[in-house]
Amino acid sequence: MAGEFIVTKTNHVSFQNLQSITNLQFRAWAEFLNTRSLVAYSLSTPVVLYIDQLTALYTTATDTTENNARSFSFVVPGGRTIRVTEHDFNRILHFPTENLVLDPTTEEIHAFFTLIRSQQPNFFVGEFLKHYLTKPWNFFFHTLIHVFTTKLTNLHGIPLFLQKIGFAIANNRHINIGRLLIDQVILCMGPLDERTCITDDVLCFYPRFLQLILNDILTNDEREIFEGEANQECMRMKSNAITALIRKNNYLPGVPTVLTDYLRTVPLPLLPSGEQVIEGNIPPPQPEMAPEPMDVDPEPSVAIPDQEFLSSGKMGLKSLARKLQIWRSITQKKSYEEYKVWFKLCKEYLRLVE
Repeated sequence: MAGEFIVTKTNHVSFQNLQSITNLQFRAWAEFLNTRSLVAYSLSTPVVLYIDQLTALYTTATDTTENNARSFSFVVPGGRTIRVTEHDFNRILHFPTENLVLDPTTEEIHAFFTLIRSQQPNFFVGEFLKHYLTKPWNFFFHTLIHVFTTKLTNLHGIPLFLQKIGFAIANNRHINIGRLLIDQVILCMGPLDERTCITDDVLCFYPRFLQLILNDILTNDEREIFEGEANQECMRMKSNAITALIRKNNYLPGVPTVLTDYLRTVPLPLLPSGEQVIEGNIPPPQPEMAPEPMDVDPEPSVAIPDQEFLSSGKMGLKSLARKLQIWRSITQKKSYEEYKVWFKLCKEYLRLVE
């Protein structure tokens, strides 16, 4: 029995009807994200999904990274092979394209979550949780999770690549967002022989972004090749998420909203009426035995490991994941020295998955 090509219910369009958001503070945050942020176009641009086009891309795409540029290539029915690079992602999705800087370091990300008053008790874990943030920052990452991740469950978790994007947006730092995103697309695609629809279903992730790219790079003649009428609307975020956040009156009581230096310059009411602007880093609650801070070198936004490194990294990742599992099972007391060993393993794990 042949498999089915399934467009996942992810990669949403952000809130469209801003005037329907009755809370002025949340409307201001939505307006900032949709119209003034580094990712405004990619957040707010709806598109019709042409299933035949997406199927052609997704069932023929292969990882063709070379010369320090992340990329994949696919074949259209007319025979042309099209290569899509991280630079295409930046250009087509209107991410920053010039004067790109390094991705934020782990220390910078930790300082950022400290500044915005994350109340997460285990502050050194790799995935921050948005429900430990104040309402506006919860909404901020709620939007990014629905747009940029493939999550269908655990929508509270903020993965590492999205922490970097959130940091860049909040601080107006022009990092290579296209590289981070195309890396996720290639990772979700997996091996080509698992995307044939011959026997198994094929799940298409990031359909809206891929359709925007197809709309840009396909010629008129190539579009005419796809005569199928199968199409569907992309996913859209619903305003009930805002309603749910507003109703949580006791949500982190007593914890004020803190803005970054850049957000304080945005001419929108991002703070509640009458609330004072708070500056400076305010540390969150710490665990009883916190490990030493991470010591991680900045990761270049453009430099990409070659294929041999990626192949060896996969084997190393499996081995390290098993080592982490064993260590967690045998470590009970968690002394300071044990925390240091655990932390080094976690740091190496994060290095490999990046």
